[in-house]
Amino acid sequence: SILLNALMKQPIVPGSFLGLCHLLSSSSEPLPGAVLPPNSLDAKPAQLPSSKTTQEGIAPLLSLQEAQKLAITGLNLIALDEGLSEGIPAEGQGGLLPLTQSRIQGAVHLLPLVEHHIDAFCQAEQLGDTPGNGACGTHPAAASRASTNTASSKDDSRLSLEETALVSLGILYYLVFYSWDVVKTLLSAEKEKRSAAGDAQVSKMDKNMLCDNQCDNKEERRTQGGLPAPQDPPNTDGAQHSLFKKLLQILAFAAARGSQTDNILSQSLKVLVKLAENSTMDLLINFQHLLSSQTLQRCLCPETPLPSVLLTVRLLCALAQHHLLVAQLCSHSDTCLLLALYMYITSRPDKSASEVLWLQLEQETIRLLTRCMWCSRPAVLFPGTDCQCNLEVVKALIVMLHRQWMKIRRSETSLCAHKEQVIQFLRDAVLLLHSLSQKDKLFHEHCLEVLHQYDQAMPGI
Repeated sequence: SILLNALMKQPIVPGSFLGLCHLLSSSSEPLPGAVLPPNSLDAKPAQLPSSKTTQEGIAPLLSLQEAQKLAITGLNLIALDEGLSEGIPAEGQGGLLPLTQSRIQGAVHLLPLVEHHIDAFCQAEQLGDTPGNGACGTHPAAASRASTNTASSKDDSRLSLEETALVSLGILYYLVFYSWDVVKTLLSAEKEKRSAAGDAQVSKMDKNMLCDNQCDNKEERRTQGGLPAPQDPPNTDGAQHSLFKKLLQILAFAAARGSQTDNILSQSLKVLVKLAENSTMDLLINFQHLLSSQTLQRCLCPETPLPSVLLTVRLLCALAQHHLLVAQLCSHSDTCLLLALYMYITSRPDKSASEVLWLQLEQETIRLLTRCMWCSRPAVLFPGTDCQCNLEVVKALIVMLHRQWMKIRRSETSLCAHKEQVIQFLRDAVLLLHSLSQKDKLFHEHCLEVLHQYDQAMPGI
């Protein structure tokens, strides 16, 4: 009932006036001047939730109408669901956090509808980078008017696609938040989630899904005893679920476009953060491709708003619990994620953000660095390596300590309600700084640039 209430909210995400009802009743006809190719809204590789494969191993396509019917069936199944929690990994058996989810199998039936609209937006973004067809052979004035009208229609179409994609991401967030079956479906290998024939009845699909899930659960119990063995090959990009790949794709588009798609960027990160937090160690390796790309580094660039940077750090903090993923945070080059984070914190480029939000970012950064210190082998934060981030980490920590100590010292009225949070931050930061000082033989040299701040803050704290 909580999931249904969340899905029926209108609007379902800030910045939009639409909700799930709009997606269930929308037409597949593209708007005038749409930049999508013919039939791109009518046939999508949105897959049925059954995991039974065809002989060819290729999933059938679902039209928008079929995805809408399947989503309505899914809502009915959610309403009838008793909220059983069987099949969810227990705390300490591979789960990253204590999961409060139920399986809610019916939630998986909403994924094709979500994928349909996210894919439409991704295709529009891809084609939007290529020049459109000109008005050849017409009068220059007529061609100019036609070009203006076409551009205006394309802008309207893009805004419509962006809004439906935003709503779809909001729906996906709640599905990932409450349904373990959705998390497992998105992060399982594609070959295990191929759909059955397109004309299969829903009742038959449910039986197949239940049978396959029982088999998956047996395998899951064998593999969730701990971290995957280092010699196990990581999941490749080609084996990822199609909706998960589109989720990474829409994040890449939003990060590259900057302020034009701030809402899309924020909502995509929210979904990925919750997906990582509710994942298990063996499924978390699917994020390896995201860490090896340039997307998250763009999310930490100076132009990115602070709320999106905070979500990015929360995502990194969840991924850093996997021993293979935490090693990818430092690339030993200019694309190092940790280096980009230190630069963002020390420069504070978002002048419109509140001090409370900056405090939350610095708290999350301390959590991330503490995890990097103790969860990685070899440790990512061992000073003395050839990456610039190991020289900047001490500087960033001292700058953060000094700032928060000055706020406590001044006793600013606006921060009185958050004084305990600041004090806890100071405790955690000093402990981390102490650990670094024990491992860094050149610690005092690395403090030289901020030595005056260190000499002020440490005795004061």
